[in-house]
Amino acid sequence: MSENEKDENPLIESQENVEQNNVQFGAHEMGKQIQKEIDEVNDLLEKEKQKSLRLLADYQNLEKQTINRINARGDKIILDFLTVYEDLIRARTALQLDGLDSIIKNMRSILERYEVKPIEAEGRKFDPKLHEVVQEIEDNNHEEGTIVKEIAKGYIIRDEVMKYSKVCVSKKLIKK
Repeated sequence: MSENEKDENPLIESQENVEQNNVQFGAHEMGKQIQKEIDEVNDLLEKEKQKSLRLLADYQNLEKQTINRINARGDKIILDFLTVYEDLIRARTALQLDGLDSIIKNMRSILERYEVKPIEAEGRKFDPKLHEVVQEIEDNNHEEGTIVKEIAKGYIIRDEVMKYSKVCVSKKLIKK
């Protein structure tokens, strides 16, 4: 190698190192820029995900409220229907009209379809969650708090009391 080549060789190597460093520096800067953009996109994605979850929760709440409103209106109609149903039962009993049996049976099947169930009361222990006391009867033949007479039938719909049973409960006689 000549003297000139030796002198030029370090210069070429130095220039190559500078170019390589510039490429590496540029790649590094480009990598930083790309990572910054990825982070921004991830942040934006997380915000949209949270927004989507909030919208889903709002929708589910609205759906529940709508169902509750519909049920409340339906329950009101059923309560009115129960009044007519009970009147027919009383009329059949009072007037001894056997012709009403098929109508009452049809009405009972409609109530069952809507999950309306009568509350069993007579002979059972008084439960304030199901019954409303209208009278206490002094009676030593029954345990205190036993329902001895049902004045008005109560009903449950979808495991909630729709109409409380009106009942008479036993009360022990107090002996002097």
